[in-house]
Amino acid sequence: MPDVIDSRDRREGLRMAGLAAVFWTGMELWTQVLTAMRGSPLPLRYAPGHVTGVLIACALSFAGFAAIRAVRSRRGPVRAAVTVAVLATSAVLFAASMPLIHQFTPMLRSDDGYSLRLFAWESLYWLTPFGLWVLLVQVIESGRRERRREANLSEALIAAREAELRALHYQVNPHFLYNALNSIATLVLDGRNAEADRAILRLSAFFRSSLTRDPLDEVRLADEIAQQRLYLALEELRFPDCLRVRVDLPPDLADAETPSLILQPLVENAVKHGIHAPGRETLIEIVARRDGPSLRLQVADNGPGAGAAGGTGVGLANIRRRLAARYGEAASVTAGPHAERGYVATVTIPLRFAPEA
Repeated sequence: MPDVIDSRDRREGLRMAGLAAVFWTGMELWTQVLTAMRGSPLPLRYAPGHVTGVLIACALSFAGFAAIRAVRSRRGPVRAAVTVAVLATSAVLFAASMPLIHQFTPMLRSDDGYSLRLFAWESLYWLTPFGLWVLLVQVIESGRRERRREANLSEALIAAREAELRALHYQVNPHFLYNALNSIATLVLDGRNAEADRAILRLSAFFRSSLTRDPLDEVRLADEIAQQRLYLALEELRFPDCLRVRVDLPPDLADAETPSLILQPLVENAVKHGIHAPGRETLIEIVARRDGPSLRLQVADNGPGAGAAGGTGVGLANIRRRLAARYGEAASVTAGPHAERGYVATVTIPLRFAPEA
């Protein structure tokens, strides 16, 4: 199946045709300048012949470029052989066109006959200007191949980063599901079937809203916090009398962009390690603040400060890897016990806002 020439190839072809016209027009003008400096300027009546020669040279040059471009993906020896063939063929064909040009257009030099010796001399003579053209094409092709190599490398790096982000995102959901199902199982074992039914419905709502999102897309901060409210609603069924949630989201940050489920491991840790003994209220806070060019998201609990201890090890390590893959050094996560607030985890990312629809 023949290759389909896309718009980029067509634009490149037009640029090379224009470059050939400029190259050969420049060569012709340079020849005329040297001739004039020697004291024998060419009469104007010979101009049609020179224009015809420029057009033929442009056509041969563009055909040579097309031949070189056609083998751009082949091995080096093949490209070298085609380049030499293009050079020799262009010079020979242009030399062969001389009698035609002389016949239909008056030139400065008129030949009574076009001998084999003269043909060989013309072929050798035109090797130099066509050699310059082929060299120019090779320089352009070499630069194009280097740019394509860099673009392929960049695409491979982007694909690897996207694959890592997807894997890290999908790592969060099974971890969350494990905890959520444990909570529901606890309700069932305690005979709290009505609460277990509501928990299952809330779990369904959580996954319905999260699984439809592309892991590579960022979400509004208000939507991310709404996701965490769904999860905390599950936990409130499990701890109806000792879990309180406070969210502090300034209105001007509601449309800030954040990675989907980036707060999920922090909220799970806060619930798991912040819950007090029965009879004592546990407060979990989610706070968003603008910090210069950054967005600071904080999840805190008033528990004993154990924080990330124990568990499956997904939590903070997952967040750090996701932030590094998406933002590099522009983002960070810190976590640790706090003297007055139990355990505090803070995510800092560049402050960006979703474009208006």
